[in-house]
Amino acid sequence: MHVIGLKTLNGPNVYHHHPVIIMRIDLQDWTDVPSDELPELVAGLKRELPGMADHHCSPGVPGGFYERLEKGTYLAHILEHVALEFSILTGMDVTYGKSRYAGRPGLYDIVTRFTNETGMKECLKQSLLTISNLLKNQPVDIGNSISKIKAAIKKSELGPSAKALYQAAKKRNIPITRIGTESLLQLGYGKNSRRVQSAISDSTSLIAADLVQDKSLTKSVLKKAMIPVPHGVVITEEGEIAEAMKSLTLPLALKPIDGHHGEGVNLNLQNENEVRLALQQASQYSSTFVLEEMHLGRDYRVLVIDGKFTAAAERVPPFVIGDGTKTIDQLIADLNTDPLRGDGHEAFLTKIVVDEILMQHLAKQGLSLRSVPLPEERITLRANANLSSGGIAKDVTFITSEEIKDMCERVARIVGLDICGIDLIAKDVTKSIKESQVVVIEVNAGPGLRMHLQQKTPENQDVGSKIIDMLYKNPEQARIPIASVTGTNGKTTVVRLLQKIMMASGKANVGMTSTEGIWINDKKIFAGDCSGPASAEVVLHDPAIDCAILECARGGLLRGGLAYDWSDVGIITNISADHIGQDGIETIDDLYWIKSLIAERVKKGGTLVINADDENCLRLIDNNRVKKHECKIMLFSTNPDGEKFTELLDKGYNACWLEGRHIIMSFNGRVRNLGSVEDIPMTVSGRAEFQVANVLAALAGAVGLGASPETVMDVLLDFNPTLENQGRMNLYKVNQGYVILDYGHNAEAINNLGKLLQSLPNFKKTVVMGLPGDRSTDLLLQSAEKIAQYYDKVILRDDEDLRGRKPGEVPALLADLYAKKYPGITVEEILNEDAAVMQALTELQGQEICVIMYENHQMVMRAMREFDPVPVSVLPFKETPTFQQPEQAAWQ
Repeated sequence: MHVIGLKTLNGPNVYHHHPVIIMRIDLQDWTDVPSDELPELVAGLKRELPGMADHHCSPGVPGGFYERLEKGTYLAHILEHVALEFSILTGMDVTYGKSRYAGRPGLYDIVTRFTNETGMKECLKQSLLTISNLLKNQPVDIGNSISKIKAAIKKSELGPSAKALYQAAKKRNIPITRIGTESLLQLGYGKNSRRVQSAISDSTSLIAADLVQDKSLTKSVLKKAMIPVPHGVVITEEGEIAEAMKSLTLPLALKPIDGHHGEGVNLNLQNENEVRLALQQASQYSSTFVLEEMHLGRDYRVLVIDGKFTAAAERVPPFVIGDGTKTIDQLIADLNTDPLRGDGHEAFLTKIVVDEILMQHLAKQGLSLRSVPLPEERITLRANANLSSGGIAKDVTFITSEEIKDMCERVARIVGLDICGIDLIAKDVTKSIKESQVVVIEVNAGPGLRMHLQQKTPENQDVGSKIIDMLYKNPEQARIPIASVTGTNGKTTVVRLLQKIMMASGKANVGMTSTEGIWINDKKIFAGDCSGPASAEVVLHDPAIDCAILECARGGLLRGGLAYDWSDVGIITNISADHIGQDGIETIDDLYWIKSLIAERVKKGGTLVINADDENCLRLIDNNRVKKHECKIMLFSTNPDGEKFTELLDKGYNACWLEGRHIIMSFNGRVRNLGSVEDIPMTVSGRAEFQVANVLAALAGAVGLGASPETVMDVLLDFNPTLENQGRMNLYKVNQGYVILDYGHNAEAINNLGKLLQSLPNFKKTVVMGLPGDRSTDLLLQSAEKIAQYYDKVILRDDEDLRGRKPGEVPALLADLYAKKYPGITVEEILNEDAAVMQALTELQGQEICVIMYENHQMVMRAMREFDPVPVSVLPFKETPTFQQPEQAAWQ
């Protein structure tokens, strides 16, 4: 067996509506070997991983997977279940997975959900190792596999503070993305996106953060505001200690002036020598120090969020309790086995580190690490109560006096922090400021949240939610309008129309992705095929964007999923045979499965726009995965007399359709005539039915986004297809003939354009064409058959990107078909696109239409410019289109 690769889909995808990891594997010699022919493997799995007895699998009951093993299942499926069992054994508890054929015998995608990406990847790797060893009759070390997975989880998971924020955002249905591998999180989309890193938000003042970093300056500012703070002085070297101590009352505390997490802090200093030793130890953290009077009392941390007292905890220095037999060193080791304790800030509590400060603290008590405390004797290990030094905390939020709460809110307001951690020393925070003898000893930007999270009690404060609520008073404020468009044909045209409509509707910055690039309003910021999730993220994470219009092509949906969680509008233009034979796609049902993802992720109350003339699109109405989210459905049709459309219209579905030469919309019970389709330039006097369908799709989608029908029609009437929809049904007059530039790359697109050309019976029709090499031979021949129905002359070329074919292979294949079945068609093979286009234009005559189905739009336009093309919006039809005007229309 051989792993081809691992990839992560971070958003909703065709496999699952939650993030998944996909391991692509080639089973090679094990491709067709079922488990019932591998009794030693089955026995080994049951012996080494007995927990799989509880796996349900397709039978739907515990033991279902064992049943499949014994009846015979294949290794890809077994790998999936072993990976899931590893996730359970390591605490991730992932239970969703599937294995899927990936396009050729032996090639499979093993798909698993994940809560920790790195950990789940390691589960997949260890599942492969386990099965490989069992197949080879080699030793299996499940314990070692579990250790490696846990190490991967530990290395990559969010710390407690960041995790609290992540979970709070998820609970509120706020989009959230981890940026990088640390604790930086992005919430929301576009102009409503925010960033937060642990307890620092993108609104945290840099000046305020710098201010509180300087302990001496902070004390000065607070003292002027009549906030009680300890008396102290700043020193930089040992020679200043004696003079400084003259103005201070013992005991003393020495702190680095810009320290954090309690690093370098020494407390309860009783004489000059102890201060000198403390300064020497703290010199590794800073070159400047605060020497201040140490106030006796309990140690508290208060959290103020958005100016409001939110939580308070009493911090207790780390301690051990003797049993009469173990040394302090052994008791510390036992304490560090607590699963709540971890290294640094990775867990709710921090492991106790034995260092010089700890040993000095013990020495002041007449103890050492080898001392054996009496039974139940409590030994304090440090004077410092910081959690990062091993301390613990208990919640005192609800017993803190109102006077102290008000004081803490003043402190946060004075220093200017939106999320503020305030360290207090007080006799008792339940009392008044005077009675408790409270002093503020430190103020912190980016305060740790662990002490407010560690206790699983009813009093435990949900501080992560408080920070998220500060960022968004209402979860909907995190979002911007999103429309996504998919289908076999018409996607690019529809997103271009939608973008212009939303700009005209008052959106300041409309981001758009398409197969041609990424746009912000009229500016292209990137050129290329940008119809996948990576390009969508560019738009969704740009703080300027207030509306996103996203083209979502098949490849991006299948290989990358969605870049968003929910859309306001989803549009399915059509679903027809294309890409069969690629990426494991074998039938039209596979394409339906892929494209239905767009429909499944339209939010509750959002609008799903579907083509009522397409039977595959209509299937979405009864799709349970679509229905359960309760979106609204809006239909569009160029054939309103269809039985199904009429039936749905009678049921009250919102819809827009072509009736006679008029565009009609029924929306929320009101039926309106919006105007004549002939007046819309891109429809070629209403004769280009596929363009009419694109217009209707854009109309429906724009209304779903909140645009008025009047604004939509104004944009459609003003939309210049040659300038604003480049490469999609562009018309030119060249000398005495005509050129149509279009991206016709499948049978349906070829047929749509061909039906328009039938309205010009007196014209010779020439086409310059190539077809994508990654389509199956059957699909290529189907497209070639459609060409034969409409054209007199065919110039065959190669794509620059051969997509797995040999040079000249596709043109030769099509030429052979024409020679055998259509000898009346003139066929030329000119493999270079530039040369093929130049010859067609050079030979273009009057009463001839040349259709150029391009690959390289820029190259074709350079060739065109040599012939002085004149953009036009109509063709020389001899007859006006035949419309049947209803005797009594509903809108009259």
